[in-house]
Order: sequence, then C-alpha cells, then structure tokens
Amino acid sequence: MGLFTFPGSKKGDYFSSTIYSSARTYSISEEQAMQIPAVKASVDLIASTVSQLPVYLYKELENGDINTIKKDSRIDLLNESMNQRETSAKIKRLLIKDLLFYGKAYLLNRYDQFFYLKANQVHPDFYTKDDLTIAGVEYRYDSPNASVILSEDEVISFDVGTEGVLVDGDQILQQAFNELDYSKNVMKNGALPVGVLKAASRLTEPAINRLRESWENLYGGSKNSSKTLILEEGLDYTPISLNPNDLQLNESAKTTLASVARLFNVPESMVNSLANKYGSLEMNNLHFLQYTVGPLINVIETTLNKELLDESEKIGGIYFRFDTSEVLRTTEKQKVETTIQLVKNGIISENEGRSRLDYKRIEKDYFTLNMASALKDVETGDITVINLGETIKQEDESDEDGDSRHPNDLII
Repeated sequence: MGLFTFPGSKKGDYFSSTIYSSARTYSISEEQAMQIPAVKASVDLIASTVSQLPVYLYKELENGDINTIKKDSRIDLLNESMNQRETSAKIKRLLIKDLLFYGKAYLLNRYDQFFYLKANQVHPDFYTKDDLTIAGVEYRYDSPNASVILSEDEVISFDVGTEGVLVDGDQILQQAFNELDYSKNVMKNGALPVGVLKAASRLTEPAINRLRESWENLYGGSKNSSKTLILEEGLDYTPISLNPNDLQLNESAKTTLASVARLFNVPESMVNSLANKYGSLEMNNLHFLQYTVGPLINVIETTLNKELLDESEKIGGIYFRFDTSEVLRTTEKQKVETTIQLVKNGIISENEGRSRLDYKRIEKDYFTLNMASALKDVETGDITVINLGETIKQEDESDEDGDSRHPNDLII
C-alpha cells in the first residue's frame, strides 16, 4: 500500500512509498489455514451466520420512530442477487472470509451491480497532496488474466482495522498446521519404528537400499501398525523418535483448539462440544452476536452507509442495518414464553405475537392491557386510567376546615 503524490506535484512533495507495501507475504496461506479443523469451523460458523442475515434500509423520523423502506433496488442487491450470476448470500460469505483472514474485503460497484474482488489480489495505492492527508486512492486488481486498474469511485472497501488472522495469529496457525501435519504423517506411517538400524558387518549401498525398502514395506503404513518387529541376526535397532503420547499431542491439540477459538473470538463451545461455558443456547448466541459477529456487521453497515447513501439520505436519517434477530433464535419453548410475556404486558399486539411464532394473522388486532394499571402525573397529581382512557383531575382546593390541600396529598 504505497503513498504517492498526484501527477504534477513538485519534486519532493511525497511520502516514502515504502511506508506500507500492498504485496504482503504470509507464512501460512489461506488454503493451509482452512485445512485446520478449528479454523474451518470458526470461519464457516461466522461467515454462514452473517451471510443469512438480511440487510434492511431504515428511516428515523423526527419523533424517533423507525420506518422500514421496503422498495429500494439496493435492498434487492444486498439480499437477493448482487449480480446476474452470484447470490448475495454467497458474496457476503466471501466478504466475511476475507475480513477474517486479511482484515479487508472489496466489492466492485459497476453496471448497478456488485462483484466480489478477492482481498489478496487487490493492491491499493494512496496519494497525497499535502504530505499529511490521503487525497485519493487507486486500486490494482491482479486477475488471473491481467492486472486491472480500478478507480476509487467503483470500489467499495471494507476494513476492520487489522491485518487479519493470517498476520495477527501467525504463530497460532503455524502451530496448529504443524500439529495437523505431524498427525497426518503418523497415520501415514502407522507404527513404523523410526530409529537406527545397526549391522554387525559393513553393508554395501545396494544392501542398505534393499534393507530400507524391505523395512518400510513390512512395517510402514497404518495397515501394518500391528505387526511385530523382527530383527535378523546381526541387526540391532535403537529408537530415536517419540510417540504422540510422549509428546502430549492430545493435550497440545486441546490447547491449540482453544487458542484458535480465541483468535476468531468464537465461544469455544461452538467449535468444541466438550467446552460449554454458558448454560443456555441463548447466552452462547448472545456472546457470539456481541463479540464475534457484531464488530464485522458494524464494519459492513458503516461502509454501506458511507458508499451507497448520498448526503441528503444521510441527513434525512436513512441508514442500512442487519436484522440480527435470527442469531438470537432460542428454543421453541423460550420463544413461546417470551412472546406470551410481550403480549401479556402490552408491549406487542396479538398479531405481532402470532407473527413472531409464524402463525397466521387474525382479522382484528388487539393490545392486552392490565385493568389495574394507572398513571399518576408527578406535577399535577392527575390519575390516568389507561384502559378506560379517562383522566381523574386532582384540583388544588381547600378542605372543609379551610386548609389548603396539595394535589398530591392522599385523601382517606
């Protein structure tokens, strides 16, 4: 990510182009990281969750009410198909994957459609006019066929502010991948003893090669793991390797799994059934929404507001927001009990309650009110019976003895 002056600037009016470089190298690739079960489980969990959440357009009115804008072409692009060939769910999933691995994600906004650009193939160059602030940016996209220069106006850039887990979690991912590679080799070689074979007499090179080949054929591979080791006369075997139990690989794998879960900020119980920190599904989902999915959703929402709304819409209180209610989906029993309480307390109507439970609406809609409830004005003492729609006025007057009575004084 270089920083340059615009063409025509005076000589010397630029920052060094080596402040940042867009050509970053990674010690472990995205493909290698996705071979690690805990990484794949975490990425799939986060990406699939966000990809199925709908994005809506809202307008905040002056009185604080929120209206949903239902007819807008941008909503169809974000929730149905971003272009003629790709669904919105697929592209949202790819965007989240890039945000996790690289800390950045990109969309090409062209022909009134959105096209996915792979993050590690996009190289931005930033320009300055005053040596202090960024005045413009140009993107180079290295496609399989050629390099394409894209302008700032046609690229939507999502940025979480980090370098992604391939950089931030470099050591953890390398350790997890090495453990996986070691386990694979153990399974490949089975119980093949690794050590030194000593012969009483000197062996020729052809004899050594035949002995090694015979040894691997007899004892190599998982199918031969139960064979008994037999040494011919004059041969002596000395083991020089440690088995998985000696290396405590099982304990190490548990620790690595927990570290990977923390790296992605995912509750460990969601990728490891043996680790259940919270007692309920709702608490797990709440933690997942607030600390895992929430920051990513916020990045997407603020970027969409910045890139897809004009100034008049922003001033008018229009904004994009994800509907995250699906993340907090509880068990059927919890959902029914919560809905009953909301209807019973008059917070939602009967039809709104039926809608929450996916039941058909009834012809007449009602709010449930409690006849025992009433409101008392602190200043005047007037009592309003909500259900009757009547207000009992409390006038400031003198009693029979001529004493002045305050509106809030209680008469018995």
